[in-house]
Amino acid sequence: MFHHQSAPDVTDLPTGAYLVRRKLSSIEGFLVYDHTDTQLYHFKGHLAFPGQRWSMLDATGTEVAGLLRPAMHIHPTFTVTRPGRTDVVIRKANFAPIKESWRIEGAEDGDIDLRGDLLNHEFVFERNGQAVGSTTRRWISLTDAYTLQVNDMDPVLAIAAAVGIDSIEEDRQR
Repeated sequence: MFHHQSAPDVTDLPTGAYLVRRKLSSIEGFLVYDHTDTQLYHFKGHLAFPGQRWSMLDATGTEVAGLLRPAMHIHPTFTVTRPGRTDVVIRKANFAPIKESWRIEGAEDGDIDLRGDLLNHEFVFERNGQAVGSTTRRWISLTDAYTLQVNDMDPVLAIAAAVGIDSIEEDRQR
């Protein structure tokens, strides 16, 4: 297991909550901690042409999810692959400037909509109109970190979706 030195104190987070922290401006800089302040996951970029590819690795270095972003797409889109599970496609559902929405298509328990202010990481994961997770910066005062609360959803999928969207939004701001 690996631990960090400079992340905010997350021991006050409830069980089922994760701190997602961006160390650098690229997806390789994302680190994920649980409520006990233990680093659970990190992301590693790979050279891929065309497009972009990243691995979500656990503390042992085992890939728990892969993110693949095609080079050319009308709507921002990426695919999440997980060992032993069907691939999930995550795509932007609309192009509103602030209140955006994304859709996770192909999740085992049904499609999931993400609604809210995705640029500022204030959004809710909804399945059939019911909240199954959320992200917020309210717990953390830093701009390079946000929390993700998972209720009734695969946490690896939720984390991969949040980080993938964060990466796309970061690329759009450049």
